[in-house]
Amino acid sequence: MLHNTVRTLAKETIMYSLSGIIVRGGSYLVLRLQTNILVTSEYSIITEFYGNYISLGHVLFLLSMDMAYCRFVYKLGRQHTFNTTITILLISSVLLSISLIIYTPQIAQITDHLSHIRYFYYITAILTLDTLLAIPYVSLRVEKKILQFLLIKFLQAFTNVFFSFILLYFPCCLISIEHSIYSCFNITIALNTLDAVFIANLLSNIATLGFLLPQFKGFRLIWNSNTVQMMWAYGSTFFFTTLFARIGEILPRLLFRRLIPSNFYATSTKEEILGSFGISSKLMLFITLGIHAFKYAAEPFFFANADRKNATKLYGQVMYLFILAACISLLLFSLNIKWIAKIIIPNTYYRNTVDTVPYLAFWHIVLGIYYNISVAFKLSNNPRYNTWINAFGSLVILVMSLLLIPIWGHWGCVYAYISGATAMTLLGYYIGQKCYPIQYHKKAFLLLLFTFLAIGKISLWPERFAFLGLGWAYLFLNITILVVFSIMGMVWYKFYE
Repeated sequence: MLHNTVRTLAKETIMYSLSGIIVRGGSYLVLRLQTNILVTSEYSIITEFYGNYISLGHVLFLLSMDMAYCRFVYKLGRQHTFNTTITILLISSVLLSISLIIYTPQIAQITDHLSHIRYFYYITAILTLDTLLAIPYVSLRVEKKILQFLLIKFLQAFTNVFFSFILLYFPCCLISIEHSIYSCFNITIALNTLDAVFIANLLSNIATLGFLLPQFKGFRLIWNSNTVQMMWAYGSTFFFTTLFARIGEILPRLLFRRLIPSNFYATSTKEEILGSFGISSKLMLFITLGIHAFKYAAEPFFFANADRKNATKLYGQVMYLFILAACISLLLFSLNIKWIAKIIIPNTYYRNTVDTVPYLAFWHIVLGIYYNISVAFKLSNNPRYNTWINAFGSLVILVMSLLLIPIWGHWGCVYAYISGATAMTLLGYYIGQKCYPIQYHKKAFLLLLFTFLAIGKISLWPERFAFLGLGWAYLFLNITILVVFSIMGMVWYKFYE
């Protein structure tokens, strides 16, 4: 029975992985389009605006109302919960957007982007649209309309690729937008390829909102004080938890330009390295899409099985399978990263930091393990621990960034990320076992440690089997890894069923 339940979780995770593959596939096509046009120093601006400001803005705009929606939709009904959630987000988005527009000159000055001031107006519009898209997507997940969810994700990815191609490769389209802006607002503006990146994102979001309009059927603005208070009281804990997690994620990139001297790198500027590092960060999405898919499926799974007599054993099995799948994925990814990077990033200038990618992926796997561990706080009604542990993790990342980035550059960012995630996981395990003891298989954590030690050298393994021929060496090593982990999975199934 336990294995049937775990298989159900695995099936839903695979389904949501498809949506991740669709989105990431579209992202990689857009990435190819962008890197063929933009130089690395230009892409550093995209890295900062998307990796830092939009990433943090998503948390501030969404207010964790997606979590509140999932919590109350069954209790209060779909329509009432949807209407209340959208009303809250519309009001908060308008207020935040107005504030951002008013204070954009000051924000641009603080972030040293006065010459890119109009990009802040773009991200304000992008964040508002992203917020309006979030709850309809969550609604589709809650209603188990997975195929519709996948279809709209595909359409969103397709429109982003389409608009990126049109705007980046046909300058006449940007000229038409310039004329339209002048005709409507009497404003003269010279748009460039960076503008094209933001405008393509905006147009894609507008198109996606049209695809999701059926989810807004029956919507009207409502304000029930009791409902709003309940939703905010529930969502606030998740909001601060997510906020601290996101701050920890952006801190190294945010501090990078300020902590690195201009002459730190012999052959590249720090802006070029930041742009290359931003591209490298996107390569690890091969790993993170599975982790995000797991989160989509696991949240309802954990709560649905909380009342089972053998729930703690079930959660221990889930952790073991998660680590097993993560380790095999990371080893295969690390083994093949060189040729994967050449295919996705043909421009060699963008591959200066590709050796960091397996370690960035490992950082996300450790965060995925922490996510598994944090279920103890949710099931024992102690979500505040999650908030404080995320705050602690952000503090560790901040301290390690200040210490390591001036010494090791972009590798300092990597070590800061891993340090923060490891500290969170260890502290979460210690506190979680006191709140809600779960029967974890300790051998899984030893497997994780072995994987971490292996990823630094695994890309060199094909050279040791060069006598087979490079292609056959890769084939042999990939098959060997798959066979070894398949045996481990079968052994686990036999002894723990």
